[in-house]
Amino acid sequence: MPPAPASPRVSILVRTKDRPVLLARALDDMLAQTRSDWEAIIVNDGGDAAEVQAVVAARADPFAERVSVIHHQDSKGMEAAANVALAEAAGEFVVIHDDDDTWSPTFLAETVGHLQAHHDAIAVAVRTEIVDEEIRGSEIVETGRRPFGPPHDVVTLLDLLLINRVVPIGLLVRSEAVRRIGGYDESLPVVGDWEFNLRLARAGRIDFLPATPLAFWHQRAQADGALANSMGGGYGAHARYDRLVRDRQLRTDLEAGGTGHLLYLAMLVDEVVQGAEKRIVEAQLQAMAESEQRIVTELRNAIQLYSPAATARRAVRRILRRS
Repeated sequence: MPPAPASPRVSILVRTKDRPVLLARALDDMLAQTRSDWEAIIVNDGGDAAEVQAVVAARADPFAERVSVIHHQDSKGMEAAANVALAEAAGEFVVIHDDDDTWSPTFLAETVGHLQAHHDAIAVAVRTEIVDEEIRGSEIVETGRRPFGPPHDVVTLLDLLLINRVVPIGLLVRSEAVRRIGGYDESLPVVGDWEFNLRLARAGRIDFLPATPLAFWHQRAQADGALANSMGGGYGAHARYDRLVRDRQLRTDLEAGGTGHLLYLAMLVDEVVQGAEKRIVEAQLQAMAESEQRIVTELRNAIQLYSPAATARRAVRRILRRS
């Protein structure tokens, strides 16, 4: 690993708390990058400071002067930790590399290269995979993989309005754009990354590199405590704050423009839902009618087959064949 650059091109922001096994993997992941003009800013958000320092010290030589560590005595939350790191960032580009996620070795090379070649884009996202894993003692065991990302080969505000399509590990952003939109909302204990992406998408174009997975979002469905993901470990909180973010934005829009467009949308959605329900009921009734008709036909055939007259005719034919 070359020495730290005098002026880093990329600032890598790391949020961690009481997960030294995962933090060690994250730091090794950064050291494996083919591009080396970066700095790492680690924010230990209320975790054991000695554990974090030990993990960093074990990599003192390859990290040289490129890493700094900020310790919070008490946890301030994920978004506050990100903002503290942002305040120290010197790079032209920033990316959040949480302590439990990983990259392809070419992540920085490909994303930085893209933004250098496309000055009208304020950020670039990459194809991402969910990696399911378990922690067994000091060993991390992968149990499966799933695709994750936008439904098309582009990141749009339309898609983000429904659900967060881009996680921090897969998003490189121009530092100027982050500061322009105001960083992360520290009032949100969860869904802050989604709310940030909504504001980012409003500020400019987010490009997407769909070819191969360059980022890996690690999840531990069975883990609890410090090893749990915020997504898996706090699903109820995600649902609650998702609604609160939407409600806040709705109130802002109402203050600016009244309720006319919302009344129209509410009626349109209701008509679409009612129309879909009507088509489902009609299809079910049609299927029932066809089923009843088949049963009636089969009963009629059975009655005709086993009626006294039909039975007598079959008996006569058997007698005639014997004679």
